[in-house]
Amino acid sequence: MLTTIITNAQMILPDDMVKGHLVIQDGLIKEVIRADASGTFELPAAVSGESCVIVDAQGMYVMPGMIELHCDSIEKEISPRPSSIFPLELAMASLEKKMAGYGITTLFHSICSSDGTTVRNDEMVARIIRYVGRKRHASSMIRHRIHYRYEITNVAGIQQVHDLISEQQIDFLSLMDHTPGQGQYGNWESYRKYLAAYEQITEDEAEAFLNQLVEFKQNVDWDALQNLADYAISQGVQMASHDDDTTAKVDYMHRLGAVISEFPVKLEAAKYAMEQGMYVSIGAPNIVRGGSHNNNMKAMDAVEAGAAHILCSDYFPAALLPSVFKIAETTGNIAEAVKMVTYYPAQSLGIEDSYGSIAVGRTADLLLVEEAGGYPVVRKTWVGGTLVHEANYAWEAVTDDRFALSYENLG
Repeated sequence: MLTTIITNAQMILPDDMVKGHLVIQDGLIKEVIRADASGTFELPAAVSGESCVIVDAQGMYVMPGMIELHCDSIEKEISPRPSSIFPLELAMASLEKKMAGYGITTLFHSICSSDGTTVRNDEMVARIIRYVGRKRHASSMIRHRIHYRYEITNVAGIQQVHDLISEQQIDFLSLMDHTPGQGQYGNWESYRKYLAAYEQITEDEAEAFLNQLVEFKQNVDWDALQNLADYAISQGVQMASHDDDTTAKVDYMHRLGAVISEFPVKLEAAKYAMEQGMYVSIGAPNIVRGGSHNNNMKAMDAVEAGAAHILCSDYFPAALLPSVFKIAETTGNIAEAVKMVTYYPAQSLGIEDSYGSIAVGRTADLLLVEEAGGYPVVRKTWVGGTLVHEANYAWEAVTDDRFALSYENLG
């Protein structure tokens, strides 16, 4: 039996950071050993006669692998350009390597059933989800789960959501409304310009699409939406709201059974969701950039107000770990910041007994992280005790203030 021992680690436990050593066996954390005052370490007697791999973590952090609840990167791997489609197998192989390198060990692919474009039409969505479902039981670098993002204006697609839940293909469901004039896109004109640029269409075409969304919303069957929410919850699928901008919307989604408020666009909504007992998730890109790309709520404001529990990378997974360290720098509490990408995501979906913390008996999804040149670098990633990523290169930040990435100069 192979045993991995991580020594001299700064272990980020759920409520503290301590110096010590971890013992990993059979894919689980077997021992958490706090170093004595001298920092000396002896091989535990229970493993002294067995095959061991010793990892010296001197000067580095050991933290749980990150649990990402909302990341749509698989879409860009499948279709890096609007007219280009790549095989799912190739897209997934590429994505797994990136995620392991970012420190994401459990990925909830946020698959969006909405506008009928290349990767967001119902047929492609079902293909992706069923493919990811097969990856759950196959050899993979990371753990794959499904976050189904259902756009309520996709009235024709609601039966597919029922079907996929009944097939146990969906782990997490969010209900979205991206019609203009509310939510994330309160400003019609800015939405039109964004849509034209993102989809590479004319502004007139974008205008027609927005008008179509408004028409689609008039056809939403709210009773059918309630039935979907009831069915999801009855099958153990947790639910989230999306882009909450008013207390009334929070109330509605909370009544439907949502336990997470995803990316609230106003601080008032974030605070209110927290008061209702909901978890609040915020965007890591917003934290790293210093603000919203749509001029909505600054995520750090929610952190400082105590109204944020979960970090999600959304469209830029490389931002997830740096955002943790930026929050820790602001709040002075690295253990609490780490919980935003580990324990709280696990707890919100009811999997905290297995994932999301360093404790005896937990699954050994772990990261070895070094701060290098002002940014955290993932040096090693373990999934179920297996080393799936290792990076020993020397890295040094080269900065130029003229190109500093900030909300102020990027807008």
